Amino acid sequence: MYSKFENNKTKNLKFTDIYKLVEPIKKLEESKWLPDIYFIGKTLKEYADLPSDYEIKAFIEHATQLSDYTEGGFRVHPSLPSIVPSQFRVSIIEGVTGNNGAYAVGPYIAYAKSALSKEKLEFEKERLGRNLLVFPAHSIRGLKASYNIDTFCEKIKDIAKQYDSVRICLYWKDVLLGRADNYKKHGFEVVTAGHYYDPMFMPRLKSIIETSTMTMSNKLGTYVGYCIFLNKPHYLLKSRVEMDKIISDGKESAEIEYNVSRNMRKRLKNQNINLIFELLSKNQEIITEDQYNHLNKYWGFDQIKTPKKLRKLLLEIEGEYQIKTDDIKLLKKDIRDKNDAIKRRDELIRNRDEIIREKNDIIRNRDNIIREKINIVQNNNKIILEKNDVIRNRDNEINKIINSNSWKVTRYFRKIFSWIR
Repeated sequence: MYSKFENNKTKNLKFTDIYKLVEPIKKLEESKWLPDIYFIGKTLKEYADLPSDYEIKAFIEHATQLSDYTEGGFRVHPSLPSIVPSQFRVSIIEGVTGNNGAYAVGPYIAYAKSALSKEKLEFEKERLGRNLLVFPAHSIRGLKASYNIDTFCEKIKDIAKQYDSVRICLYWKDVLLGRADNYKKHGFEVVTAGHYYDPMFMPRLKSIIETSTMTMSNKLGTYVGYCIFLNKPHYLLKSRVEMDKIISDGKESAEIEYNVSRNMRKRLKNQNINLIFELLSKNQEIITEDQYNHLNKYWGFDQIKTPKKLRKLLLEIEGEYQIKTDDIKLLKKDIRDKNDAIKRRDELIRNRDEIIREKNDIIRNRDNIIREKINIVQNNNKIILEKNDVIRNRDNEINKIINSNSWKVTRYFRKIFSWIR
């Protein structure tokens, strides 16, 4: 389940109400899997005509990845399939997850409704005239994008001579870091797509790009492909941008984000990625075939689905999830049954051991009684032997007397005496 938030209070705000647009948005509950960053999930559900409370059973990769990077904040969810922009990412993720799989749907902004009506879009285009839209390198949680803003602004001014107006689209984190004033002092209009938990982020970003004539940035980001997809040429200015730790965001968070950024920079150093800088290094109001084809590899311009096909895809993912869930339920039931059997076996063993202990006690008691009886018999036999010895001794004494000469000599006297008596 993706995170649910308060009713959107930013829907009717102007794009220039930057400080109100980046105010923290309170979560109503924690997500079951991951927060719906930029409300991409909501955007896909609306396009596919699925209920707003429907749970997409997939991890949605919120940014376009230009390498084989799958760690940190962009890591593949361990138990869910992934929704990604391009087939390039599908092949990367399937190589990492195996059975979980991944599904390409193209640039997410293709599925977003514009925040402005057709009438308001036309009004803004007329108000802005030929508009240069600039996406400065943006900070993230724990890391600040550091570069010389004044130097960058001077470069913008050189290019802006060909245009009627300049808009700076700041990321919400950079608005909170107070960078809007740096651009305003140079006379630029500053806008933002809002907080990354704002349901209107994607619609607002789409309108901001749609009202532009030309776009540019000083760092490669997801917005580059969005601009090309929306048929807005993009100029990518090479400049030195460092990602510095913001300790106020928490030391641990800063360390994690710094390592993520460092690892991403290492992975981005390849010829295929560098080609994007070369292809977009010219300030020209055209989108060449080479530009479109190369960015298509990463943003998946050719993977856009109709509402019917996207709905079918999301429901197929649902089906796979249910099958896996049922398999997991059966496995858990099997484990529970086995655990119950083990508990019953252990109980029987405990009962058997208790019976054995009781029998052993009975045997020990019996043996004690037998030993006591044996002792009694032995004592009786000893007494009998002693009595027999006494009798034998007495009989021997009597026999001695009877057989003695004195007894024989006096025999007649004893008879006479017995007569007299």
